[in-house]
Amino acid sequence: MRLAASSDGETLGDTQIVSTPQNFEEGINLFKKISEELTGAEKIKACVGGIRRLDPSKSKLVFDFRLPDWSQKPLKQKLEEVTHSNVYLENDAALVGLGEATSGAGQGFRIVAYLTISTGVGGVRIVDGKIDENRNGFEPGHQVIDMDWSKFPNLKSLEEEGYGQLEAYISGSSLEKRFSKKPNEIDDEKVWQEIEMITSYALKNITLLWSPDVVILGGGMLGSPGISIDEVKKNMTDILTILPNIPEIKKAELGDIGGLHGALHYLTKIIS
Repeated sequence: MRLAASSDGETLGDTQIVSTPQNFEEGINLFKKISEELTGAEKIKACVGGIRRLDPSKSKLVFDFRLPDWSQKPLKQKLEEVTHSNVYLENDAALVGLGEATSGAGQGFRIVAYLTISTGVGGVRIVDGKIDENRNGFEPGHQVIDMDWSKFPNLKSLEEEGYGQLEAYISGSSLEKRFSKKPNEIDDEKVWQEIEMITSYALKNITLLWSPDVVILGGGMLGSPGISIDEVKKNMTDILTILPNIPEIKKAELGDIGGLHGALHYLTKIIS
C-alpha cells in the first residue's frame, strides 16, 4: 500500500509505503490510520486509488489470488466511509502509466504506451494525459504470443493459467516457476536474451495496435540482471520493419510512487 496526500493539488506530500494486510478489515483500518496521519485535521476532498483486478463498476476486486480475502469485498464503499469523501478506483498499472505519462518518462509525448513487467504484466494507453477510453480496461500481459504452446512445452506441466500469453513467459512469477529461483538470481545471459526478444515481439504488437509516440517499460524485471532497454530497442529495429521507425522506448522514471503521481493527476481533473 502506497499512500500520499496533496494539500495544493499539484504536489505530493509525505509518502507512506506499508505491506498490505491479507485481512480485508485490517487493510481498511490501516488505510484509515495512515490517511489520518497524512491529512491531520484537514477534510479530504476526494481520493483516487489503483488496484489490480477491478470489477467493471470499479468498486471491488473480482478476485486476486494474492489477496483472496479482499476479493468481492465492498472496497470503494469502505474507503468512502473511512475518508468521508468520494473515492475513485482505477487499475493500478493504468495509474502508474498515467503518472509516467504526465510526470515521468512520457512527458512531452502525446500518445504513451506503458508496460509494467513485474510479478505479472500490465499496461495502459494514455492519450493527451488521459487514460484512453476503453470498455474493459487494458490487458497487454494477456496478449497471445505462443498460440500452439510450443515455445516452452515443459511449462505445460505447470498448468499455468493463461499459458501461451505474454505474462506466462516474461513475468517474475513465470521465471520463478521455470527456474525455481528469483529472477534476480538468474545470471544466464541466454535466458535474458530470450526474455528480451519475447518482450520485443510484445512491444511490436503493442506498437502496431496502439501506435504510440513512446513506449515506457517499468517494473522489477528491468533490474540487473534483467531486461535491457537497449537490447529491446535493437530487437525492435530488426523486427518492426513495416513502419518507417520504431517509437521511443524508455525506462520508467518514477519508481514505486508512479501510481501516486498518476492518482494526483487523475484527482486534479476531478476537483478542477
